[in-house]
Amino acid sequence: MKTSVYTSDDADNWLFNKYYCGGTNFRYWSFQLALNILRQTRTAPVVVETGCQRLPDDLGAGMSTSVFGEFLSRYGGRLHTVDLYPQHLEICKELTAAFKDSIEYISSDSIAWLLAGAVRADLLYLDSLDHPYGEMLEAYGGQENLEAAIAHVATLSHTEILKEHGEILAPCQEHCLNEFKAAESSGVVGSETLILIDDNQLPGGGKSRLLKNYLHESGWICLLDLQQTLWVSGV
Repeated sequence: MKTSVYTSDDADNWLFNKYYCGGTNFRYWSFQLALNILRQTRTAPVVVETGCQRLPDDLGAGMSTSVFGEFLSRYGGRLHTVDLYPQHLEICKELTAAFKDSIEYISSDSIAWLLAGAVRADLLYLDSLDHPYGEMLEAYGGQENLEAAIAHVATLSHTEILKEHGEILAPCQEHCLNEFKAAESSGVVGSETLILIDDNQLPGGGKSRLLKNYLHESGWICLLDLQQTLWVSGV
């Protein structure tokens, strides 16, 4: 039986030591769970990521390409990271150079690439097209009074947010749903694929709102629902 990513020796718990950061990385727990499942159930897993890392040490945005790249460089497997913008991929290549032998950098529209069905994913990570949180805050004062804007948004109900900001939320939510449907129709996603979606706990349901509804209606099971949401087709 394979050992997990983690060991009984705290010094060897590389993911925790490097990416937990005293609890400030709110994505740590979902990364931990998804990667532990991969480590114990897959050999040389294939990870597909839409939207690549664009800033160094940017735990606020997940640093997902670094996390996946380091995991796969340690245990084997391949990461396919897909981004629409070549300039983002060039930055990502520099930031993840230590893991480049485990990464394929793909400049493409994510839906078009997923529809082509070039690979079968063990983990599909959806994080392209930003959630318009900043634009939403601007409606309530934005940078001029950021704390007040954040506090005001926090008082709005889910229904109120969708009513007031549904038009600007729709693009990222529809794109996330369409990415999954493209991967599902082409065979990139199968019955054993793990689905991890970023920017989940943001106003209006985050990027994941429509896809979560679709997954639930299709019989998928949610394992964790925090800053990221992790789904499997069965347990």
